[in-house]
Amino acid sequence: MSGTNAFRLVPFLLTALLAPVLAASDKADQKFFDSKVAPILTKRCLPCHDTGLDNGGISFRDRSSLLKGGKRGPSIVPGKPEASVMIQALKHEGELQMPPGPALSAKESGVLTEWVRRGAAWGEKLPMRRNGPY
Repeated sequence: MSGTNAFRLVPFLLTALLAPVLAASDKADQKFFDSKVAPILTKRCLPCHDTGLDNGGISFRDRSSLLKGGKRGPSIVPGKPEASVMIQALKHEGELQMPPGPALSAKESGVLTEWVRRGAAWGEKLPMRRNGPY
C-alpha cells in the first residue's frame, strides 16, 4: 500500500474508532438533559414559554425553538453559554432578567449553563402540557 493510500484511510479509521465514544457521549448528554435540565425547564420556564404561551416569541418546548430564539437572538448557542441569551438572562444582571421574580438557584443556573456548554443536547421530549400546573 502506498503512503498516499494509507493516508486516505486515516479519516475512515478515526471515524470508526471514535463512533462508539461519540455515541456514548451523546447518550450521556441526553441523560443529563432528561435528569437535570428538563425538570428545570418544566418547572421554571415552560409556564411562560410553552408552545401556546411563547412569551418573547420563544417556546422552551423544543430545541429548535431555543436555537432560533427571538428578538434578542438565539436563546441558546450550543457550546457557548456566554453567547446564549437564556444564560445571560438567568444572571439577573442586565435588562432582561428571567425568570421574573426570584432568580434560579445557583445550582439550577449552573446546570443550564453546563448543558449549553456541553452542546445543549436534547433528550426525550419534554412532557406535554397538562391542564393545571406542571
